[in-house]
Amino acid sequence: MIEAVQRQIQKGLGQIRQTFLGIVARGGSKMLQFTGFADEVMDEVELIQHVGFSSFVPKDARVVVIPLQGKTSKSVVIATSGGAIVIDVQEGETCIYDQFGHSVWLKEDGTHIKGGDLFVEDGNLYVLNGDVIDQKGSMQEMRDIYNEHNNGNTPPPNQKM
Repeated sequence: MIEAVQRQIQKGLGQIRQTFLGIVARGGSKMLQFTGFADEVMDEVELIQHVGFSSFVPKDARVVVIPLQGKTSKSVVIATSGGAIVIDVQEGETCIYDQFGHSVWLKEDGTHIKGGDLFVEDGNLYVLNGDVIDQKGSMQEMRDIYNEHNNGNTPPPNQKM
């Protein structure tokens, strides 16, 4: 009797699709196409991401797939890994990054920002194609004022900023 029940349970479990890994064939930020076991192709599968975070999952990334209610047709992707760029964080660190090498890395010694025209390195802020602006104006405006100023009858500075 117990063996018959166990067979029925195994038969039922065999009809329920378990969580599995897939490889992305067509990337996206909302829907993905990927291959699963034995090269099965799954198309237009929803990608579930955390609120406030959105990323485009590239081709060839690995995905964790959960078939809701055990049905392949109701699958969702809940996690991804294996992009072209992967940042190895240390204990206690967090890094948000893209596949172009830009990152916001929260480390024990502070926040490290890298990418595009703005990056912070060794405590220095670099703005390559822009200006640094605060509540009173820009650094370029300060330079322009300094370069033309004089003190009474003295000439403007001979060393320009």
